[in-house]
Amino acid sequence: MKIRNTLAAVIAACCLLTVGCSSKEADESSNNSSSAVADENSSAEDNSSIVDSSEIGKSGDGNLNFELKAGDTIAEFNIEGYGTIKAKLFPEIAPKGVDNFIKLAEQGYYNGKTIHRVMADFMLQGGSLNGDGTGGEAADGGDFGVEPNYNARHFYGALCYANAAGRNTTQFYIVNNKKPQDFTQLPPANIRASADSYKPYRDAYAEGSFEYQYYDNMVTYYSNLAEMIENALDGTEDKYKAEGGTPTLDGGYTVFGQVYEGLDVIDAISACEVEARGNELSKPVDTITITSVTISEYAG
Repeated sequence: MKIRNTLAAVIAACCLLTVGCSSKEADESSNNSSSAVADENSSAEDNSSIVDSSEIGKSGDGNLNFELKAGDTIAEFNIEGYGTIKAKLFPEIAPKGVDNFIKLAEQGYYNGKTIHRVMADFMLQGGSLNGDGTGGEAADGGDFGVEPNYNARHFYGALCYANAAGRNTTQFYIVNNKKPQDFTQLPPANIRASADSYKPYRDAYAEGSFEYQYYDNMVTYYSNLAEMIENALDGTEDKYKAEGGTPTLDGGYTVFGQVYEGLDVIDAISACEVEARGNELSKPVDTITITSVTISEYAG
């Protein structure tokens, strides 16, 4: 994929969390496992991409006005040598994503998996079957689409799904960027123009093919991003400026939880020494193991 000058920063951010998004065209990169950051086995059985921009959720208890209360569903990550991270899950925001994550955790899927990708001031990522960003499928088999929501944003500490061409499976990432962000500097008109620029690429391929899904996902992602910037709910801009995050990912990925305890653990992992994997400097030199992920109810 050749990066366009109009939105180089936004596209670069997207490339960091999608499969095969590199200097090559999608048809060349679809078989390039070294560039995969989600599941290179993403299924084409469901030909839908991420939801249309008109279907972005606006209700539910997310992380925009975060509140922890008795009865909330909690995911506890125990990371060997680092400590514990606790996150509140958002079943009303991302019902498919939360259900999938709970089932995987209760099956013991994440026990012994690794944090295989760490990028300071961006995110840390784990949960791949093979420990290198490849393999794995959703708890009920196959994959499922993205669930964007105006109330669930990529603030610092957001728990999200990494995806391949808009399809989620097992991999998650946690936003570790604490630097203040100002998404008002991203012009919606330019972002929509970028979405339109992917349509000819998409239409050159057969519907249902990996290439079609890849480009269709890019069209919808940029459309969603423009919508989420232009129609941001009250408090979104101020929270990004106060807490940091990665607003360029809004609309293209499922935010299904928010870390409320163990932010120091996130910071410690984010400071680990990394080496190159393919063209990216993100592979932890020392293995970072997820001892377990457990699900519980917050007692208050």
